[in-house]
Amino acid sequence: MKITKEQVEKNKTRILRLLESTKRPGIDRLVGWLEGTDFFTAPASTRLDFHGAHEGGLALHSLNVYDALEVKAKTYDLGIRSDERIVSALAHDFCKISVYQQNVLKNGKLSDSKPYVMKDDFPFGHGEKSALLTAKYLDLTRNEALLIRWHMGDYDREWENYREKVSNLCPAILAFHCADHEAARYMDYRLVKGMVVEE
Repeated sequence: MKITKEQVEKNKTRILRLLESTKRPGIDRLVGWLEGTDFFTAPASTRLDFHGAHEGGLALHSLNVYDALEVKAKTYDLGIRSDERIVSALAHDFCKISVYQQNVLKNGKLSDSKPYVMKDDFPFGHGEKSALLTAKYLDLTRNEALLIRWHMGDYDREWENYREKVSNLCPAILAFHCADHEAARYMDYRLVKGMVVEE
């Protein structure tokens, strides 16, 4: 799957507007940092059988998580503010910034099945690294820190050790994990409104 350059730009504009709408101290620094990275053009994974393994996949996935979380927030009392939902959803995979490179084979062609490889110079954990990178520019609330750190839920080996404590401190964690899973499993693969997909 491949999204158009126009959709990549639309996703970037929407993300920046959402972040700026929080009016949080430091949000301008966070936005400035993001604009200097590959966040808006990076893939969300390495292999075509994973979600978002295409240009702009990371930004699209982040928006899909935000949209899925907003539906849950309208349905349930999650106990997290609008700005916390924006920051958590858009920042939860910051660990994927600047770690994917095109997988060029010896014959000089891009791999069909695994178009990207991961080269992470700072392996610090998935949720941990995303929270750390965000906290360099923005003071995270407790909810944001917990949501970003534990968004992988059962896919995090440490989750069983902390599930009860995290769930008590931040009851929205299950909804957030479900939003991430829903986005990765379903939303990232479908045509979203206004997106032109080239086969």
